[in-house]
Amino acid sequence: MVCQRSSRWSLLCSRSVVAVLTEPPDLDRAELAAAVERHWALTRLRFDYLPVGFGGHHWRAGEWFITVDDLAAGHQAGPDPDASFAALDRAYRTAAILRDGADLDFVLAPVADSEGSVIRRLSDRYAVTVFPFIGGESSEWGPYENTDERRTMAAILARLHAATEQLPAGLPRVEDFAVPARAAFEDALSDLERPWTTGPFAECTRRLLAETANGVERLLREYDDLASSARAGSDAWVITHGEPHRANVIRNAGGRRHLVDWDTTLLAPRERDLYMVLADDLTGWDAYVDVLPAELDEPTLRLYRRWWELSDITTFVQLFRQPHSRTEQTTASWKILAHNLGRFVS
Repeated sequence: MVCQRSSRWSLLCSRSVVAVLTEPPDLDRAELAAAVERHWALTRLRFDYLPVGFGGHHWRAGEWFITVDDLAAGHQAGPDPDASFAALDRAYRTAAILRDGADLDFVLAPVADSEGSVIRRLSDRYAVTVFPFIGGESSEWGPYENTDERRTMAAILARLHAATEQLPAGLPRVEDFAVPARAAFEDALSDLERPWTTGPFAECTRRLLAETANGVERLLREYDDLASSARAGSDAWVITHGEPHRANVIRNAGGRRHLVDWDTTLLAPRERDLYMVLADDLTGWDAYVDVLPAELDEPTLRLYRRWWELSDITTFVQLFRQPHSRTEQTTASWKILAHNLGRFVS
């Protein structure tokens, strides 16, 4: 079997491209509907599966958007399903307060159930959340295409960041600069001398990683240095969305924007959000400071660029060292990994 690299695979590809395309086979749709009825009192809904997103499963159910998070997925913020559930609960409660307490109408936060919870456990592995369904348009993952879009989103982010003081102390999770699956990746670096046999992309991954390990290790060292500097400014951190790229923005018929996917919400440097909105020449920064005067730290913008590069590498190396099969999802993951490692090939 030959694993082909795609040198033309866009650098804009990320984990968000690798959609969850099928319903989980171990989750019964009738049980999901029963849980939604029991906790949110929503009855007689037709559930239509939507093959979108990464790590979570989504259904349209009338006026509602139902999300089931896979607590065992590698991208979730926790070493185990219980920790992932706790992290999601904090993130979604943060979003709900931003919408209701800070009057941020662009925050598409979850709906509380009859007991005030914003997320409910379905099983050891899965948890369900209910959102209003917002009709409108969104774009594919990628950079904002023009100055007006960048300036509009920069102003929205400024409103978000300005609401930090309205959140209860201790509720938002705090940035720790951890690279996902880093320990598993470093273990992989020490295991490059023998073939990997865990699936169709395992040996391709090992060979490419062996060729590029020195470059990735340099990138990790650069990232660690940048993170050390960013920690020194933690007294100025703000509440951040984490992934305000254009695919997470829904524009309704009236042009109003809704920012979705709040599961990665953290108290962090403002550059965590601005990295995805500002142009290389910092187009959009003027619109931000018109709303919220602040200082921009360009090394921290570079830090988050490096974080995204590293996290795609470490996450997918971990994936291919585990048992896996050839699917649409693993094939897309391999292309992303091959592109991101390919930049280190001399």
